[in-house]
This record gives sequence, C-alpha cells and structure tokens, in this order.
Amino acid sequence: MTASKPQVLLVHPGTQYAPHLARELSSNGLLHRFWTGFALAKHGWAARLLKLCPANISRRLGKRMMEIPRSKLRTLPLMDWQARKAARSVGEEAAFFERNRRFQEAIPDREILATNIVIGFDTSAWLLGRRAKALKRTFILDQSIGHPTAKERIFENLRQRFPEWSTSAPKKSAEIVAVEREEHALADVIVVPSDFVKQTLVTEGVDESKIRIIPFGTDLALFHPPEKRGGKRVVFLFVGGLTARKGLPVLLEAWRRLSLPDAELWLAGSGGIPTSETATMPPTVKVLGPKNRQEVASLMRQADVFVFPSFFEGLAQVQIEALATGLPLIATHEAGAADLIQEGSTGFLIQAGDIDALAGRIQKLAQDASLRQQMQQAVLAVRERLSWQIYGGRWSNLLEKIG
Repeated sequence: MTASKPQVLLVHPGTQYAPHLARELSSNGLLHRFWTGFALAKHGWAARLLKLCPANISRRLGKRMMEIPRSKLRTLPLMDWQARKAARSVGEEAAFFERNRRFQEAIPDREILATNIVIGFDTSAWLLGRRAKALKRTFILDQSIGHPTAKERIFENLRQRFPEWSTSAPKKSAEIVAVEREEHALADVIVVPSDFVKQTLVTEGVDESKIRIIPFGTDLALFHPPEKRGGKRVVFLFVGGLTARKGLPVLLEAWRRLSLPDAELWLAGSGGIPTSETATMPPTVKVLGPKNRQEVASLMRQADVFVFPSFFEGLAQVQIEALATGLPLIATHEAGAADLIQEGSTGFLIQAGDIDALAGRIQKLAQDASLRQQMQQAVLAVRERLSWQIYGGRWSNLLEKIG
C-alpha cells in the first residue's frame, strides 16, 4: 500500500517567493492551502475580470496572479492594505509586525488540523509555530535572510568603513528579534537559501541539525541566454541597490584600480552614489538607473560577466537570474553565492570587502576571452538546475521525508 503524501499549509502574509513555492507544492500534490495577503487565482473569476481592466492596472495586478487552483488559495488583502496605510504614520516595521500578528491569528485551527505540516516565514510565523506545536503538527520555518544580529554587526562595520555612503538600516526592535528567536526554537526544521544564512543562525545558537539549504530558482523563460554573446568591449554587470551593503564602494574602488580600456562596468539599480565617488569615476562606468525585470533580463543578455560583491543577503536572486542568462559570477559568500558557484568553473567566490581579490578576478576575466567563454559554457551546462521546478522538487523531497 502506497503511503499518502503529506498535506501542507503554507502561510505568508506578503509575497516574495512564496507564490513559487505554493505553485510547485500544488503541482506535486502536497499543498492543502496557501494563505497570503493579496493574490488572484489565475483561472478564477478575478482573472477573467482582469482582462477587462485598463492595461496599466492589468499589468500591476497580473504580478499577483497565482498558478494554483482557486480552492487552494485564501487571501486577506484588507490587512495588507491597512498595513501599508498605517506605515505612513507608525513606520513600516511596526505596521507590518502588527499585520503579521493579525494574519496569523486569522487562520482557523481547522486549517492547521487538516494538514501534516505547517510552513511559515521569518518574522511572520511565531504564533503559527506555537499553534502548530500545540496541535501536534510539524512546523517548518523558511528563513529567507541572515540573522538580524549578524546584519547589525555587518551594518555597523559598513558605517565605520564607508561613512560617506548611505548605510542606514533601521535596527530591528527587541520585540521582533525575540519573535525570530522564538520561531527558530519552535521550528522542527528551518529551510534557508544559502550556507551564509545557515552560518549566521548557527553563530547565534540555532541548532545546526535543524537547518536544510534549498537555494531559490528563477524564471528560465524570462532569463535566457542570447543567440550570440560578445561585443567590442567586455561588459561587467551589477544589478542591485547602489549602496554600501551591496558592495558598491568596494566594486568601484576595485574598478578604479584597474586600467581596462576594453571593458565597461554597468550599474543598474536605485540609490545615490556619493559625490566623492562620482567625481573620480572612470568613464568606463555606466550608471543606468533602476530597471524592471524585463529590462534586467535584456541587460544580462548584453553583458559578459555578472559581479555582485554584497556584504549581506539571504541568497540574492539576481545571481541566479544572471546564471540562467549564461553569465559567470564574481560574488561573495555573504551574497549566498557559495551555493551557486563552482569555483573556477562557473565563477569566482570572494569574501565581502576584499578589494584586491575582486580586482584580480575582474582583471582575469576581462583579459582572458578563452576563460570567459569556457565559464559561460559551464554556466549554460548547469542552467536547467536553476528552475523553480527544481526548487519545488527539493522542497517536495524534504516534505515527503518529514511527513
């Protein structure tokens, strides 16, 4: 007799990558229900109504379209709207903490009892975890980013090292840090996207045996390689916030030290670069401003190498998108890249803040066309492993072992 598959309650009051997980669990027959803030079932009445809306509205709401059966989707959109409104007066942290609390309380016990496994997300699952444990259900925490204590240490170092850069980040309140610690204690299993996140948790006392690493996936249809790559100049592309956290001062200093007349550095993202940096910026640096995902995909198809020297992430998805487009990576352990890069084959892994190492890797790839092409081919050889389907398959394997 074949054992029945576990049934999962997935709960996320916002969006992030949770809809991808919901879709994959549903397609693998594991999803009981997905509770979220604002989403539309792709084949429901709302989707049909959406076709009648003006193009700009249809485009925005289309991003909230869920590819799961309508019966498996439950939404509480009013809470999300109220939180966004309240954030103007009380601040985002307080507004969304309150939203997360109310959201967890709104889920009826029968939804938890109908499942074997409950999955919640960091900073929005402490009450859910308590309830799952009280009702004798397995509780899994999805931890999307490094521990907040590690983040504060890193940001304090950035403020001291790069005082002219905007490195302000609101320190999480003691209450939110406390509920994160409770989530870690309640969880039977903690799923993280990278070894970097795992190490920040272990350093803060989380039981290492609980932790499983499942890297994110991406949209291989949107992020695909060009028919032909390579122009007159070698293009190094960075995509992300133009901030110290993302390693911009390190990247610009590394680039400034090099003399690469046949290479360009493209910077795509929002944020302000200090005047002290722009005054000495080489003409081979192109600041492109904010770009949407379609525009980022196009830039990646024009580039030769992706560089991402971030100081703190969970697993920055732009790196996965770059790999899917056929770009070798120069990135940091702190960006989660250790779980993506095959050292010397699909890219180079460096420590955040190491200007010499970053400059050396950039120079090597800028001047060695044969190595660049070998790496691009190596990246394309593993491209299919980057899909959301593979991500969902890893989750499904874990859940079937647990359930």
